Amino acid sequence: MALSVALLTSRADCDKVLDELSDIKGNLEFRQISLTRSKDNAADRASTIDADLAAAEAEVESLISIIAALPESATKTEMENRKVRADYRLFTLQQRKAQFGTTAVILYESELGEIEQRLSVIDGSMNDVTVRKAALPAG
Repeated sequence: MALSVALLTSRADCDKVLDELSDIKGNLEFRQISLTRSKDNAADRASTIDADLAAAEAEVESLISIIAALPESATKTEMENRKVRADYRLFTLQQRKAQFGTTAVILYESELGEIEQRLSVIDGSMNDVTVRKAALPAG
C-alpha cells in the first residue's frame, strides 16, 4: 500500500511522521533482538527437552505395566506413587516443550518473519516521506 505522502504539506509534518516511524522501528528492532534470543535459547533447549520427554514417557509406560502385574501390596502402592510423580514430571516437561521446545522455535521464527516484513514496510515508508520532505520548499 502506497503512502499518501502528498498529504504532507510541510517539512515539519514530514519530521513528525519520520519521528513516529523511527520510534516504531526502534521498538520493533528491540522486539526482534528479544525474539531472536528467545528463539536461540529454545533451539538450544529443544533437543534436551525432547530427550527428557521421551525418557519420562517410557518411565510412565513401564510403571503402568509393572503396576498392572503387581498384587495389592506395599510395593504396588510405592509404584503407584512413583507413577504419580512420573506423570507430574511428564506434564511439566510437556509444558516446557510448549514454551521452550521445537514448537516455540517455530512460533518465534514466525513472529520474527512478521517483524522483518513490518520493518521493511517502515523503511519504505520512511524513504517515501524523506523523498517528499526533500521535494517541499524549505521554511
